[in-house]
Amino acid sequence: MLDHSESSPLYKQLQEKILDSIHSGSLKPGDKLPTELELSEANQVSRVTVRSALDSLTSEGYLVRIPGRGTFITKDKIKKNVAETIGFSETCRLQNKIPGAKVIKCVIEDATLSDHEHLGLQPGDKIINIERIRYADSVPISVEYSRFPSSYSFLLNEDLNDKSLYEILRTKYKVSFAHARKYIVMEYASFDVATYLNIAEGHPLLSIKSTVSSPDGTKIHRSKQLILGDKFELIV
Repeated sequence: MLDHSESSPLYKQLQEKILDSIHSGSLKPGDKLPTELELSEANQVSRVTVRSALDSLTSEGYLVRIPGRGTFITKDKIKKNVAETIGFSETCRLQNKIPGAKVIKCVIEDATLSDHEHLGLQPGDKIINIERIRYADSVPISVEYSRFPSSYSFLLNEDLNDKSLYEILRTKYKVSFAHARKYIVMEYASFDVATYLNIAEGHPLLSIKSTVSSPDGTKIHRSKQLILGDKFELIV
């Protein structure tokens, strides 16, 4: 139970109590926390106080909320070597995590000036725009934007939910990946991205921008990944 006579705010006391349980090993990665109501009753505080404590721990990366399932202790970060040209799914599997994907958009549209610059397109060319939410062990951790030349229009007919885009290209269409030029910058979550990742609008994110080429130098696609920094450890 919390000490109501202390000067420290009750939500801070609850936050420290949960942290102590994590650090002592009483709460382990993947464990589910009691509900807000249960925490409220057990600690004799309001649900607003409980929510404030959980919000702080979530923003600091200790907890993750999964809609419809509850609040869980965060598992280990995913290690991503940005120098390697491997996909998200393979990165997850190498670390014994289950990858997932949900398609937001998969359409053909006019190429932008940036598409022309990075993909070497001709005037009037179209591009295939694919946007997906990426998951690890059912937790949303990244929003992925991929833009391909129109020669990859066959992707419009593929089911890209919970599938590896790179595996489809490698195994079904014999596409080889060689070089990737990457840039890492900081961005802040838009309303849509915040909704996809279950975070607050304006939350800081890592943005990895890349242009991937085949062994002969032909541009395959350009992409941007918006990543929750508290779920990833980048290796450079």
